[in-house]
Amino acid sequence: MFTQKCIFRLLKYCQCRQVRNVHVSVIGAGNDVGLNLGLLLKTNQKVTRLHLYDDDDKIYGVGCELNNIPGGPVVESFAGDQQLGLALRDSDLIALVARIPRKLSTTPHQMIIENAPAIQKVCLTIANHNPEALFAISTDPINCIVPFASALLTTYNCYNPFKVFGITHIDTARARAFAGKMLDVDSKTIRVPVVGGHSDKTIVPLFSNLEPSCYCISSEQADMLTRFLRTADKDVILNKQGTESATLAMAWSIHEFIDSIVDAINGREVIVNTYSPNLMFGTRYFSGPVKVGADGITECLCDYHMSDFERELLTAALPLIQEDVSKGEEYAGVVKTLGRYYT
Repeated sequence: MFTQKCIFRLLKYCQCRQVRNVHVSVIGAGNDVGLNLGLLLKTNQKVTRLHLYDDDDKIYGVGCELNNIPGGPVVESFAGDQQLGLALRDSDLIALVARIPRKLSTTPHQMIIENAPAIQKVCLTIANHNPEALFAISTDPINCIVPFASALLTTYNCYNPFKVFGITHIDTARARAFAGKMLDVDSKTIRVPVVGGHSDKTIVPLFSNLEPSCYCISSEQADMLTRFLRTADKDVILNKQGTESATLAMAWSIHEFIDSIVDAINGREVIVNTYSPNLMFGTRYFSGPVKVGADGITECLCDYHMSDFERELLTAALPLIQEDVSKGEEYAGVVKTLGRYYT
């Protein structure tokens, strides 16, 4: 027989374990990153509804095929500007993966100009249809695009700095993979914080803070792994004959990020790597581990002890990050002044 006290504890436990329906929207789901991300999310039992949006009508076929896979969320597809509001409405998390594929010759300035129209369209639609959603951006160059999007959302009166994320999870995923290979351990069992920004010269992995602490990376190994990490995207482009940047690892890391955010939406406090507003190092935005709860970012976790090598890298990166932030905010001002793209 259960006593009244036991029943009370059981009910309390069930309430704590209660999982809500989580609705995720993926914007740009027709590109290579979006297609792989859609497949991964279809296998995620924590997601109950999955909306896929793309400018290309082929996204209807993608949704149709994914619904042939048993289990996972119900998938619905949307295409064209008139459908974007429907794709975002009622979503708990909006993940933007739309982008112009990066090539070796593409400059950050070119990427901003080419990716800005999609960003503005999504920001305006969020303001009109779902201003309370968490908004995660993986469109490059993240150092510029997140400040650009944040400035636009501010103009549209719906900016919440705790709900906008620049997804830099690929950096910590690669750091774990490279360190795990060097140490000959399972990379899924280790953690490596990565701070700074999200470009070749601003990514700063903190291998001195490798966890569990029983593992150790020497200064020579840290130097080598940092070089590998900073050139990882270029290495992928070269090995793909210069045709495209990372897609599979990018989709995997975005899915890992979304999986954690879904846990946060369900009431757990999680840690993810993200580029977000952070004044701790003198820049307005900064990438690193943050705690996230149901309503967004709750705490930035960038107060790490660093080696001399890591501190030197970060000191060199900070003015570059601030320059990128200014570029993004200035371009938002140009777009607003000209009334360009979408109004």
